[in-house]
Amino acid sequence: MPRIVLATLFFLFSLPALAQNATATARLGPGQIVTVTAIRATGEPARLEIATPQGTQHFDGIGDQFLTIKSGGKDSIIAVADLNGDGIDEIIVRGSVTADASAVIVYQWSNARREYLPVDFTADNEDEGKPFLFVDAASSVTVDRSGAIEVNTTRTDQSGRQTAVLERYRWDGSGFKYAADH
Repeated sequence: MPRIVLATLFFLFSLPALAQNATATARLGPGQIVTVTAIRATGEPARLEIATPQGTQHFDGIGDQFLTIKSGGKDSIIAVADLNGDGIDEIIVRGSVTADASAVIVYQWSNARREYLPVDFTADNEDEGKPFLFVDAASSVTVDRSGAIEVNTTRTDQSGRQTAVLERYRWDGSGFKYAADH
């Protein structure tokens, strides 16, 4: 019996990661929508395509695979929400970067450039933002109704004691900034 279990586990872990595909629509303004497609073919990294009125934008480098984000009470690999209150939806994805880390990326429509661009995240100990937010792969990421992005994770201190931590990032007019008000 143990041989069968070991053989089954070996087989499952030796398979390439399965393909992932999802599609969503986002509001681009009154009467306009874009189609967002998350694509990950077997054995290839994750990528995002956003079909806008000007053409299709391609975003590579999302990660090895897509990870879920909770929004509106549902888990999905694409979250669409108006996070800054301008009437245009932002597009949120999360990709695994390493076995232990993932990156959250928020794409925002730029009227001036007529395309989606990644938005900066600024941590509490940084002055300069980055166009992604690194989080533990085991964390849960939620986009709440107020437009905040919440990361629930566990931290282990030097003594081995674990503590649940909630990190919240809020829109500050130009990007997402760590909010210490929780």
